[in-house]
Amino acid sequence: MKINKPKAVAYGAGITLFCGVFASVLLWILQSDWQSQREQLQSGQQLIVLSYSSGYIPGVIAGLAVLALLFSGLTFLLLAGEKAKTFKSTLIRFCSIAVLLSLGGVFGGEIYLANNWDKQALNKGYQPCPVGTLLLNRVTYTAWVKNEALCYNSDIRRIISRGTPEETKQVEQYWQAQQRQREARLKLQQG
Repeated sequence: MKINKPKAVAYGAGITLFCGVFASVLLWILQSDWQSQREQLQSGQQLIVLSYSSGYIPGVIAGLAVLALLFSGLTFLLLAGEKAKTFKSTLIRFCSIAVLLSLGGVFGGEIYLANNWDKQALNKGYQPCPVGTLLLNRVTYTAWVKNEALCYNSDIRRIISRGTPEETKQVEQYWQAQQRQREARLKLQQG
């Protein structure tokens, strides 16, 4: 079998492989991020941070899968030669529609997952911090608290800058220390 365009076949195979590897990495990141979100919601901490950026990833993975399908199909058509030309327009039409659907999935997935995380946080007794109080530089992150006073605390504002789980643990330690100090002061005043 003689390959008519070996560079085109190599490029098609390379792009297909890249899309597959990139989609796999995104799937791993998505799983890791969702696990972190679940842990935040289950932690019972006074302050948690929910990230909504992972909602975009399922649509991106679908788009990458469609691109991998498109390039593998086009590579196959190069290898098959003239016999398979009738499938080219069907493949391109199918992939065009699938890419548009995955683009819709990017935004639809983000909206769905954001609502899902919000409902879970509300059910656990959290409320979102008002806009402009915490995490000013993180557009896709929201701080949720059990006590709204935490949103306005300047010490907590210094601790929470990126919204990482480590920072929320530091806030919890700070809050518990503050509670112990209040209890000790009350005991001294009463005793």
